[in-house]
Amino acid sequence: MADQREFKIGVLAGDGIGPEITDAAIEVLHAATERTGLKLRLTHCLVGWKAREQEGTLLSEATEQTLRASDGWIMGPTFAGEYPKDDHTNGHPSGYLRRIFKLFANVRPVRSWPQLDPLIPDLDVTIIRENTEGFYPDRNLAWGYGEFKPTDDVALSLRVITGVACDRFARFSLDYAAAQGETVLHIAHKRTALPQTEALFIGAFEKLSSEYPTITLNPLRVDTFSSSFPRRHKEFRLVATTNLFGDILSDQASGLAGGVGLAPSLNAGTDHAMAQAVHGTAPDIANTCRTGRPGRACAVEPAIRTWPVHHGRRWDDYERR
Repeated sequence: MADQREFKIGVLAGDGIGPEITDAAIEVLHAATERTGLKLRLTHCLVGWKAREQEGTLLSEATEQTLRASDGWIMGPTFAGEYPKDDHTNGHPSGYLRRIFKLFANVRPVRSWPQLDPLIPDLDVTIIRENTEGFYPDRNLAWGYGEFKPTDDVALSLRVITGVACDRFARFSLDYAAAQGETVLHIAHKRTALPQTEALFIGAFEKLSSEYPTITLNPLRVDTFSSSFPRRHKEFRLVATTNLFGDILSDQASGLAGGVGLAPSLNAGTDHAMAQAVHGTAPDIANTCRTGRPGRACAVEPAIRTWPVHHGRRWDDYERR
């Protein structure tokens, strides 16, 4: 019997190629509802330039409230440095949403596309990155910006790692591994260069390991992983790492699988999830039929898998249909 619960999903088309690839994602969602019995209610909201023009801000309070009442949302690509900085999102609405909704885990599954003649035809790996701190200055401080210049010729960047964030991320990663039936969770780190912060990160996984007896933890240096992965990719099915490392490694994997334009991601928290493609706005190819529609379409796949699990129902119950 189909689940009668209705999932409330927001839709934010974004800028550049955002509207057309978001349309592709909605097509996938409608097809998924017909096949699985999932019931969805979609609510369209504005973000980016259109929101600024019509509502006076890149992300309005009304949109935030709509998202807060939703189970999750599809987020179209937004610009990273082109928006005005006088906005409450500091010119980065995507990062702002990750921070205020505590979307602490970024799930990035990468699978090869054979029709694109990828460098590794059978690549299948998922990289999970911690999403709220690390080296990213737009989200690692409660107030202010995590990168600054005390003088004209001195620039400082902060890497923030906290036990609270590591603990919840480790729990999510291990739960994800268990739900996917994985027996090994690789932890990419650079403890040789960053001993204190990486010890916090790795230690969070080690504290929980006894609760997951079927999962083996394999900490390995990020440079070792980057070198070994293209040659021995079948050894690496699931990787957990910090924010910056995960961003880089998932793009590396996407390039080997066919291109970043096809790469999906899901920003997950305890109560909400935000699906987005990995790529940016690409305004130069908007409306040219050259856009990465598959990337956004694929982005909803991990979302569809996650939303039922968030609300007490296993994806397997749907997938069997």
